[in-house]
Order: sequence, then structure tokens, then C-alpha cells
Amino acid sequence: MSANDASDAVSVANVPSEIRDQLATWLENEKSSQPKQEILPTDGQTVLTYAMDDEGIITLESLEKALKALNSSMEAEHFAEQACAEGELLQAGVNCWKRA
Repeated sequence: MSANDASDAVSVANVPSEIRDQLATWLENEKSSQPKQEILPTDGQTVLTYAMDDEGIITLESLEKALKALNSSMEAEHFAEQACAEGELLQAGVNCWKRA
């Protein structure tokens, strides 16, 4: 049981019995109407793994896609700069890197 499920169960248990079924139905409808997003870690290693192609190349475009897929608001250029500064990426061309 998740924290949200437990919270919903407590909410339903704490309302008068006359409206308990209505609240339970409403809570279930709210859950099903919300899009489910997989929660993924957004650490640097995960971003690099998502962005890397079969040949080990990471491009600015692949970084943008990886950051977007991981729901990160970080700019791809900033991420690449930080990863280079930390020694995680090595420049392989214009807007193109390899993992160190």
C-alpha cells in the first residue's frame, strides 16, 4: 500500500457512513483520471545512460530527450557543461561527447 492509498483509506474511514461510498468512488475516479508517470531517478549517470547511443556517443539532442524523459528541468547544454567539468564527459566534436 502506498502513502496515497493509506491516506485515501483514512479519509474514507473518517467520513460519515452515509457518504463513505460516494467519497470512495470519487477518490477512485480521481486516481484513474490522473495520468500515471513513472518516477525515474534523475541522477547524472541515469541521464547519461539514457542519452548514450549504441556507439557510446552522447549528443546535445540525445541529452535533451533524456532530460525530458526523466522530467528534468535542467538545460541540456548546462548538463553537458557540468558533466564535462566533473570529468564524466569528454568532448568528441561539436555538441557531441563520449563518457569518460
